[in-house]
Amino acid sequence: MTTLSAVGSLAYRPGMKLFLVALVIAVTAIAGAALIMPARPSAGRVAFAVWRIMSREAHGGGYADINTVRIYYETYGSGPPVLILHGGTGKLEDMFNQIRALAATHFVVAADSRGHGRSTDAEAPLSYALMADDMLKLLDHLSIRQTDIVGWSDGGIVALDMAMTHPDRVRRLVVIGANYDVDGLIGPPAAATAIPAVPRSYARTAPDPEHWPILYRKVVTMWATQPHYTAQDLEHIQAPTLVMAGEFDIIKRQHTDHLAQAIPGSEEAIIPGGTHAMVREKPELVNASVLRFLAKPSP
Repeated sequence: MTTLSAVGSLAYRPGMKLFLVALVIAVTAIAGAALIMPARPSAGRVAFAVWRIMSREAHGGGYADINTVRIYYETYGSGPPVLILHGGTGKLEDMFNQIRALAATHFVVAADSRGHGRSTDAEAPLSYALMADDMLKLLDHLSIRQTDIVGWSDGGIVALDMAMTHPDRVRRLVVIGANYDVDGLIGPPAAATAIPAVPRSYARTAPDPEHWPILYRKVVTMWATQPHYTAQDLEHIQAPTLVMAGEFDIIKRQHTDHLAQAIPGSEEAIIPGGTHAMVREKPELVNASVLRFLAKPSP
C-alpha cells in the first residue's frame, strides 16, 4: 500500500506531479462515467471495478486449494454470510450488481467456479455435484458453517445441489433462472462443436486462456446432460427458498412453477420484462426481491 507520505515524496520527482494529477483526473472521469450511465453493463462493470478498489467493503481475493483445483474467491462487507454463484462460462464479476447490493448488510463470498474466471480446471468433466462440493469445501476453508446462497443460472443449479445434499449448511436459498432438469430449457442447449472465440474477459483473467475450447466443451456437455433432479430430490431442501425467473427467460415458465412447487414452502418471483440476463438488465427488481427475502426472520 502506498502511504500518503510516499505519494507526497513522489510528487516532487521530475514529471511525477503531472502523472499523479493525470491519474486522479482519469480515475474521476471513469467513476463519473460509470455513475452517469448505470444502465449500460460496461459502465456498471467500470463502477464495480472502481468500487472494488476504493471501498472498505471490498476485502480482496484469494485462492483455496480444493478437489485438485485452485478456487478463486473474493469477500466483501460484514454481517451474516451469503455465497454468490455466477452462471456458466462466466465469473464472479457477472454478479457485480448483487455483490454491491448485499455487501452493505452481509459478509459476501463470491467465487469463480472451477475452470471459470481465475480458478483452475482439472481433467474431470464438469458436473453440478462436483461444483457444489467445491463450494462446500470453500465454505469450510473460510470457517463458514451455514450461509445464505444466491445463485444465478448454473450457479442456481449448484445452489440447489448444495441445499439438497447438505441442507444443514444453507440458511436461505435464492435461485435465479435455474432449471432442475434439461427438459426445462426453451430450445436445445448450445452445441459443443460451434466453439465461439475466446471471450475477452476470459482471456484477461484465466490462468490459461488457451483452455477456453476445453472449458466450453465441458460446459455445453453439462448443459445437454444435466441436471436431472426429481421432485423427491427437491423435497430434501429445508431452507426457505426464493425461486426467481425472468418473464422472457430461457427457462420454461411451467418448469419454474414446478420447481417452486416442489421445494417445500418456497416463494416464486417472476421479473417483469426480464430475460435470462435479468441480474444485469433488471438489477433493481432482482436485488429488491433478494434483499427482502434474505431479511425475513427465520421460521
